[in-house]
Amino acid sequence: MIGRLASGALVAVLATGSAQPLVHAAPPAGGHIDATVWLPYWQRGAVDDISASASAFSSASLFWYDASCSNVRRSPGAGGSADVARLKARGLHVIATVVGGGLPASRAVHCFNNNKRRHAHVRQLVRLAVRGRYAGIDIDYETLAHTTRPHQARRVRAAFDRFVDDLCPALHRHGKTCSVTVMPRVDDSYRRWHRILIPAVYDYRTIARTADRMRVMAYDEHGRNSNAGPIAGAPWVRRVIAYTATKARLAKVQLGIPTYGRDFSHHASIAMSTPAALALARRHGVRPHFDAVQREGRFVYHSSGVRHVVWFSNPRAVAFRTRLAVTRRLAGTAYWAAGLERAGTWRAVRIAQEK
Repeated sequence: MIGRLASGALVAVLATGSAQPLVHAAPPAGGHIDATVWLPYWQRGAVDDISASASAFSSASLFWYDASCSNVRRSPGAGGSADVARLKARGLHVIATVVGGGLPASRAVHCFNNNKRRHAHVRQLVRLAVRGRYAGIDIDYETLAHTTRPHQARRVRAAFDRFVDDLCPALHRHGKTCSVTVMPRVDDSYRRWHRILIPAVYDYRTIARTADRMRVMAYDEHGRNSNAGPIAGAPWVRRVIAYTATKARLAKVQLGIPTYGRDFSHHASIAMSTPAALALARRHGVRPHFDAVQREGRFVYHSSGVRHVVWFSNPRAVAFRTRLAVTRRLAGTAYWAAGLERAGTWRAVRIAQEK
């Protein structure tokens, strides 16, 4: 979604006949939730980062693949089999995250409403899971929500439901897990979000019923096309969880948690890592503070006469949201992303997981 920091050219013996495989059967050491973290292909140190903190997670989600209707491809610069083997050696289930850069709203409807095209797309994803020896697939098709027309959003929603209903059983037949990442919602409306998106394209009830995990990206409350504000303010995150609970069993839901920051000015913003945000504060001689209501870091600075407001997620903020997932009995958490966090974040996650 908007908070993904970058976009563009992303791109064995198997158990068969299993109707519903165990999902991430091994929880993190000392933990009680199914915690995953996305590893973006452009974050060069992401594998090192997560290998060193593997005990905080049950799986690693490789943000390495991009899909159109007819093709699923690896992003140039993504890691390889040695990285996968290294993460597995640390006891992590390794999942392939596939983004749908080539599936905007109109193309998604065209692809998923046609049986032949939909089934071919499903076969490509199953092939990726099998040949890559991944534990499963995480579908992160966000461009299909880029519409401002409710009528089109309803068509996308129905088409995407058909796709998910086909994909997850196909993965299960090969002993693979099926996760679907969705944008946050707080009500049933088809209203626009950040001026360009309609998150209602994601049918929480259908997705959570069919998938092993539904990952709700509970961040970008304020983003590129909004006024300054928290990335994932605590009151808003609670609303997202409360709404989700009306549509899905929380035991299937992973709460998406941000590890990054945003610099807001003049109704625009720039996403950045938390270390970059803290370096910015030092450069301008200002001291960040932790907002007790929103449960995020914040500071204000001025540059060339322009007022900037920076919100960022530090270890304390990440731990609070992790603990919220534990106390609300969600299946787990999903962190965006490895390499964006401040030192000490994954240790804070590990502690927050403990009951």
